[in-house]
Amino acid sequence: MQNQPTTRSLSSPAPRQVRPKHRTQLGAAMLLVLALFALACSSSDGESGSGNTTKGDATLCPVAALDDAAGPVKITIWHAWIGLTAKTLQSIADSYNKSQTKVVLSVEAQGTYEELLKKYQDALGDPASLPDIVLSEDTTTQFMIDSESIVPAQDCIAADDAAAAIYEDILPAVISGYTVDDVLWPAAFSVSQPVLYVNQDHLAAAGVDSTPTALPKTLTELRATAEKIKAANIPGVEQPLVLRVDSWYLEQALAGVEQPVVNNSNGRSGLATESELISDPTTEVFQWFQAMQKDGLLKAVPYSDSFGQLFAMALQTSSMLIDTSTAITSVNAAIEGTLTNEDVGATDLGIDLSTVKFDTLKIGVGLNPGLKEAGVGQIGGAGWYMVNGEDDASIAAAWDFMKYFNQTPQQVRWTLEGSYLPVSESAREDPALLAAFTATQRGQWLSVASDGLVNLDPEFPGPVIGPYNEFRSITRGALEKVTTGGGDVTATIKTANTEFQAALDQYASEVGG
Repeated sequence: MQNQPTTRSLSSPAPRQVRPKHRTQLGAAMLLVLALFALACSSSDGESGSGNTTKGDATLCPVAALDDAAGPVKITIWHAWIGLTAKTLQSIADSYNKSQTKVVLSVEAQGTYEELLKKYQDALGDPASLPDIVLSEDTTTQFMIDSESIVPAQDCIAADDAAAAIYEDILPAVISGYTVDDVLWPAAFSVSQPVLYVNQDHLAAAGVDSTPTALPKTLTELRATAEKIKAANIPGVEQPLVLRVDSWYLEQALAGVEQPVVNNSNGRSGLATESELISDPTTEVFQWFQAMQKDGLLKAVPYSDSFGQLFAMALQTSSMLIDTSTAITSVNAAIEGTLTNEDVGATDLGIDLSTVKFDTLKIGVGLNPGLKEAGVGQIGGAGWYMVNGEDDASIAAAWDFMKYFNQTPQQVRWTLEGSYLPVSESAREDPALLAAFTATQRGQWLSVASDGLVNLDPEFPGPVIGPYNEFRSITRGALEKVTTGGGDVTATIKTANTEFQAALDQYASEVGG
């Protein structure tokens, strides 16, 4: 239980999450489900989230330096992916290298997002050891800005006339999600959305329609569906809904009703310095969690347990789960029996996952239920940042790859192979993607998640917080306290607000805010 805020300097590492080892052969097989439902880290008065990409200082991005390079420019990209996503990134990098002769791109995995962030923080003291591109999760947006180590995409757009059309094609909610103080910071994006996974057989037994448009749209409707499943007394079902308790459930709900959690336009028009966590919507979410757990409708899995919610869905002791859309490709592969150990980045399980088949598990996917409607909230995923190194040609090379990655063919591959959502209108309208969205189970699920991305309000893209990891740790602990710990909602939120304010004060003192 998190009772005190974690404070750390900009150069200190985020706490590393330790994953428990598999417990049995079945537990090993469930690692595939970990890949299926691996949590996507998500991330206002949206004055700064306008999606305006016409501003920027063209003199600060040397886009022409690549033309003057003596030979091929070698650049490196750091990422934190495994399995299918890592394989897809490498494949796109290989295609890029073959498509031209000016740049050679190397791809390097850096462990988890926490491990990548630590390595990046450590490398800030030795700029020569930094990569040329870093893929950092959305919670680090403010840190990346304050590190003063990146080149804003806004400046490169201003310096490259051919780039304007690329970024005008990107969905407004994506642009606004990574725009702070009217500046777009990352140059490319890996975007996901939370979705509702349901066991279709269980819903049918409870008399509930499991087509995407009929699934619960609000937390109130989600509770009503859980009550119907419980009343149906389906053999094996213990709690109808399972959730691994985490902060992003709260964040998505608050963003969906335009409730900020910090001041300064939710941190987008200036450094967030004041907590606004105490609010009626916050209380409503906490009360919903507590009542669901108390009434036997929710299995609230502690955050420290990486597998509990996954076992519950795979073993069909629960019927519904809210988790990341990036799991879709792996979920589909598991059901079809085509998932391999390599796909989930687990080559030493001692079991051949290609022999594990969950073809009796019938899964449906719907938009994430909110306080008032489904499919509203905030951007989740990672930003692709260009590092401001000493070599102008390397910056220009990084920019060249970003433009390549944002092209429609790469966006389609990134969706169909890596499960990240298409961020441009042209990709969403691509014939190959449209065909997959209608012809395959995987595509139909991705289509639901993609529609959710389009639904997001660009005028309220969610918060930008310096101590975002601390915020999540505090709110996660508070949610656990009112569910599994039985804590009083009002008192718990008040304590969390005090701890979060202390973290904001600490961060502001470090960056001179």
